[in-house]
Amino acid sequence: MNKNLLAKSVRFALISGATAAAFTAPTVFAADEGAKVERIEVTGSRIKQTDIEGANPVTVIDRDDMIKMGITDVGSLIQRLPAMSGSPIGTTTNNGGNGSVQVNLRGLGSVRTLVLVNGRRTVDGGDFQTIPSSMIKRVEILKDGASAVYGADAVSGVVNIITRNDFEGVEVTAQTKDSFETDSGKENTVSFVAGKNFDGGNVVAGFDYSDQEKILQSDTPWFFMQNTYYITDADAVDCAFCEGNYYDDMGFQVGKTVSGFGSSRVPNGNFYFNKDSATRSKGSYTKLDGVAGTDPSHFKQYNGSWSDPANDSYNYAPVNFLQTPYKKWNAFIETQYEINDSLEYFNELRVNYRESSQKLAPMPFDTNNDPGYSVALRNADGTPALNKETGLQTYANGVSKDNVYNPFGEDLTRVSRRVVEDNRTFEQDVLQFQFVNGLKGEINDNWTWDASYNMGYRTRTDTDKGQWFGPNVANALGASFKDSQGNMVCGTPDKPIAGCVPLNLFGGPGTITQDMLDYIGADLVDTSRSRQDVFTAAVAGDLFELDAGTVGAAIGYEYRREEFVNTPDSAKQKDEATGNTGAGVSGAYQVNSLFTEINMPLLSGVTGAELLELKMGARYDNFSSFGGNTTFQSGIKWMPIDGLLVRGTYGEVFRAPSINELYAGIADSFPTTQDPCNTGKIGGLSAAGQAICAAQGVPTGGAIQADSQLRARVGGEQDLKPETGDTVTLGVSYSPEFVDGLNVTVDYWKIQLEDVIDSLSAANALDLCYTALNATECNNITRKSNGSIEAVYTINRNLAERTAAGIDTEVSYKMSTEIGDFSAFLGWTHLLEREDIDYLGAEPRDMVGTYDFSLQETFAEDKINFSLDYYWNDLSVSYSAEYIGDTTAATTFWEAQGYKQKIDAQLYHDLAFAYSFDTGTRVSLGLTNITNEEPVYIDNGANASTDPTTYRLFGSSYVLRLTQKF
Repeated sequence: MNKNLLAKSVRFALISGATAAAFTAPTVFAADEGAKVERIEVTGSRIKQTDIEGANPVTVIDRDDMIKMGITDVGSLIQRLPAMSGSPIGTTTNNGGNGSVQVNLRGLGSVRTLVLVNGRRTVDGGDFQTIPSSMIKRVEILKDGASAVYGADAVSGVVNIITRNDFEGVEVTAQTKDSFETDSGKENTVSFVAGKNFDGGNVVAGFDYSDQEKILQSDTPWFFMQNTYYITDADAVDCAFCEGNYYDDMGFQVGKTVSGFGSSRVPNGNFYFNKDSATRSKGSYTKLDGVAGTDPSHFKQYNGSWSDPANDSYNYAPVNFLQTPYKKWNAFIETQYEINDSLEYFNELRVNYRESSQKLAPMPFDTNNDPGYSVALRNADGTPALNKETGLQTYANGVSKDNVYNPFGEDLTRVSRRVVEDNRTFEQDVLQFQFVNGLKGEINDNWTWDASYNMGYRTRTDTDKGQWFGPNVANALGASFKDSQGNMVCGTPDKPIAGCVPLNLFGGPGTITQDMLDYIGADLVDTSRSRQDVFTAAVAGDLFELDAGTVGAAIGYEYRREEFVNTPDSAKQKDEATGNTGAGVSGAYQVNSLFTEINMPLLSGVTGAELLELKMGARYDNFSSFGGNTTFQSGIKWMPIDGLLVRGTYGEVFRAPSINELYAGIADSFPTTQDPCNTGKIGGLSAAGQAICAAQGVPTGGAIQADSQLRARVGGEQDLKPETGDTVTLGVSYSPEFVDGLNVTVDYWKIQLEDVIDSLSAANALDLCYTALNATECNNITRKSNGSIEAVYTINRNLAERTAAGIDTEVSYKMSTEIGDFSAFLGWTHLLEREDIDYLGAEPRDMVGTYDFSLQETFAEDKINFSLDYYWNDLSVSYSAEYIGDTTAATTFWEAQGYKQKIDAQLYHDLAFAYSFDTGTRVSLGLTNITNEEPVYIDNGANASTDPTTYRLFGSSYVLRLTQKF
């Protein structure tokens, strides 16, 4: 390659959108003719080359982008990028969260985005809470499948964190961040970094500490977060001026377009009786509000009508966390040392500790699935209810007729009670180490080598508070009496149960005393540990010369071992506790890999081809868990004229089943699902479907489904195959010479996956049984003696297909003027396709432009980021905007009628100011969501009736940051 072309290529690469910062255009410079240009390694290839613009699309976030918005977990910033979709776990994920922060490239699931630090895997699998922000130099995001380079998991792409391994000096930072609209939620962060260059090396060490406060839904001013609202009949009210559905035209109006409807697990209790009960045989009964005592006349039939504003349901919304609290510290040290001119030693050590928690509404105790006192079931005629197969007496968990607090004088076959006297929290303590030790060197002028050992170890302790221990609950709900001193005692006068305190579920809020809670309460403690060992060795260099340039290659070997053990509390393992119970996980696998790449210049400096290069890669992985797999990737980049690049890649990808997916024991899940055999749905089944219901013990007219959530039993499957698929990208990048500093890139991409690893949803399993008449799925459904569903077993399996496709557009521009420097960036992803085929034979489920309830994720058709930065001497001013296109969401109660909620497009505006003083002090102020856009209401949103990962939650906020450099 001639020197002029080399200089042009480097200049073009450095201003290209493929390596443009997500919010800030990069610095532009050209290589001096005759100067030696250093070869570098860019995410997506192990071949070092001078031209950093490759065939794969790569986006870069630099350190300044993080600083100006006060981001302390870079995952939150990455997830805002247009290429990110779906709704991965973050610190605003309360129900289903665990304190971690993840990202979801292309909306195919966070497990399909590979996260690396300096090109190496981490034991946490992609938790950005373990990566100290003060350590990060930049983030490179490869928006293309890369299994041929990095192996399994790099399906949607790769996020590679590059650290500040060349830092010199001392830097101390303090930051505070808060919302103007909430009553709590401040985040305070301090960090310290010190680095020193010495003869032949560098050492950098640092420490971060962050403390984020909780925000309850009740701490916010937005009305829909204060209650559990659902859209009522969109056309029920006559509206002469409405053009469409009533809700769409009138918006969120309590009592008109929405109605409050919460949980049937209420503080006053819900009480069920045997079928032969003379006075309490229809439905359930609940205690009257505001009436003291527990006389039978103080109870009424429960009103569970969602459309009746006077229904008896419980509003569980206000007490939930909206922002989950955490405290974390991260420490790190990195060293590089040149042993001699051709050999260098390097190491990395990161230590992370985090305390985090989530809080849900108080425990919804329900003997339908939770422990209780065993009572015999009877038929309507008073005869014993027998199991049809065994002929034996059937039982249910309930309350004894002899319980001292039971006012009805008969056994209760089921009781539910919201335990408002206690809190239900889920706490995590996480400790993680990541250690890298390696050598790299030169074989000769053209070939280099590197070898490293990467070990990660992670322990986590989960503590569930506000739960109950089953055997003690059974004692407390069994027979009891008042002794001669007036004390309530479990058991009978001739057989008292020592230490037991009878449980009062009947008196309404406040009647479960601390003594009762002390007897039945249990802090359930789960422990888990992960270990990862990776050894990698590779060589890279020049093979031979062609007329167009040098053929480069890389070849290497990798050994990786993954181990994971999760041990639930013994009460969970034995189904002797409230809440979700089940078995644990224990497993390990090893993988041996061989990989190679080759980069071949075909043409250079000829008419119609200033540059034409072909890249090919292959990787063979042999897993102890399922065997071998080979993936290939090829790419081409063509520069027909100076400044115009055409590029494309085709690759095979795969994802190996994780240890949890392979070996997890059977455990609980409670999805919101309708039983096709219930009283309201059975009439819609075919005669064959109704016959299956009857054969399973469903009574004529259907089973009573008292809850919107059914019990599913999920778990691992050791015979899983890997997911396989193909990725394609095709794009152009144009940097015209006549507009200095301008670059435009457009890339089309598509990812298709087969044999997707997932569990069949309970809804799909039920549909396959009763509608498709699939006998295999029917065998996975168990029912109780009254015909209601006991559990739907949906263990992991290889299902059908998952597809995503779209167009990425990036425009960057930078110019210098007499009044300062300006840079602008526009990133836009237009989603063309996001489709799931849930199982073989199912209809494709199109999710483009929707909030999908089954995944609880948003797939906006359009996402756009725009930034404009101004620099003048020591002052910088930045404006950025985030646009999320309009979507639709299915509604909880009107989906069958075809009505979908329309969710308007959202546009957020942010400002940031920074000034650097001569003393090394830098002060910055960031203002986010300056127009105070309110959170988005989603009728069936699983967290706070919204999507907390996609949309802003807290209105206008600020971040104030002070940095001192020495």
